[in-house]
Amino acid sequence: MEALKRRVPFWFVFVVLFGFALLQIVLNPFGFSDLTQRYTQDISNLLVSGPYLYPTTGHGETSVALVEDETLSRLGMPWPWSYGAQARALDTLLVYKPRAVVVDMMFVDPRKDDTLGELVDEIARYKRAGVPLYFTGATDRPPGSPPLRAELAATHARVLDPTILVNDGVVRQYPVTGDCFDARPSNRVCLSLALQVYKDIYPQAPLVPPDGLMELVWGTRADASNSKWMRVTDASGKIHDCGNNQGIGLLRRLYLAFFDPSAVRSLCPYTSVIPAEALLEGRDDTDITSLALNRIVFYGASLSGVQDKSFTPVNGLIASVFVHAMALDNLITFRGNPEQNVVSLGGFTLDNNTVQAFAIIPIILILTWIHMRGLRRRRVKPARGAMLEYFAEKALRVAWHWFTFALALAIGLGLTLASGLSVANWVEVVFVSVALGAMLLIGLPDAIWGYLHHIAGGIPHFPAAQEEQGS
Repeated sequence: MEALKRRVPFWFVFVVLFGFALLQIVLNPFGFSDLTQRYTQDISNLLVSGPYLYPTTGHGETSVALVEDETLSRLGMPWPWSYGAQARALDTLLVYKPRAVVVDMMFVDPRKDDTLGELVDEIARYKRAGVPLYFTGATDRPPGSPPLRAELAATHARVLDPTILVNDGVVRQYPVTGDCFDARPSNRVCLSLALQVYKDIYPQAPLVPPDGLMELVWGTRADASNSKWMRVTDASGKIHDCGNNQGIGLLRRLYLAFFDPSAVRSLCPYTSVIPAEALLEGRDDTDITSLALNRIVFYGASLSGVQDKSFTPVNGLIASVFVHAMALDNLITFRGNPEQNVVSLGGFTLDNNTVQAFAIIPIILILTWIHMRGLRRRRVKPARGAMLEYFAEKALRVAWHWFTFALALAIGLGLTLASGLSVANWVEVVFVSVALGAMLLIGLPDAIWGYLHHIAGGIPHFPAAQEEQGS
């Protein structure tokens, strides 16, 4: 059997390795594939993509005007605000000359409010100023009911679908399409909120709608301007300043990302925040002017008791309006071609598993070729230099895992650069490649071949010289 192991054919090693890879990638035993992809995506956002690799191209293009519990307390105003108060906040925003405003609040309940006409008039002012104004529609309404109050819908304001995708309780992906909130035929396909806003506002960099789902890349460095007026509360109730939570060194950040991710997450948002009370008070602040002028401003709320928060890999629980802002930031940064969970080649769309199965083939071919060369060397007993050969083989074994890791990582990075495939959708190739390297180190395909060949054909006869060389 030892002699047979050294004579395993190339094709058999390839089949064994490829079969094991397919088992891990396609069948997803014990949920290993899903866990690996999403866990690595979160770690990548915390350690690499967010703090170091994600460009700031879109950071200066978006802001969030935020209503918080402290806002209500300082102004002495109950929630929900009257339509007149909402109109005053939007009117102040209009004075700052934003590029567009997205209202991430639901105006669907037919509550009695004599100031409703003020909000209707404000929508008209936005139209006269040529500033796009978007509203979010209710997606959980009964069939046939409008997504927006009839009086507001009559203004023909744009209404978008604010749906957010949650994967195992965490927001990592963003939808591409959503409901069409208009009277036109219902069989049409409409874009989701961030994609539609990008398509309208940035025609110079045309949108390339993903064929699957948009994979979000989360920025981790909180905007410096937020430290001026924003305070956040952690899970223990302790209040933090947004300016003092970024001082974690690289080594400590690496340790905490694996063993205590909550300590690495930034409680403060990446997107710059405009305090809503400044809009109602008409405060003249140069910082607010710079945060609104020629930007796309999302107007939303982060309030206790209001179920409009989402858990993100880098912030923990945060107002859902920041998810839409981050999605638009991704679209601006990647010029309308965001990372996604599929690859399109020649008119065909390949899903995550298919891409990984193809990506692992060149890795297996290279590993098998190197392994076969080593087997051929071991068939011939060296006359001299045996000790050097011994240490060289030991060094090769040490470097083997690093080589397979680097090879798979290079292919994965190539997929990201060439086709925009997210880290989460190719990282399993890296882990599977390391496992394949380990299988070759212990000679598993060789042992299987030797055992099967021995059972099927008995003990083969080798010439004496070959037996001596093979023993």
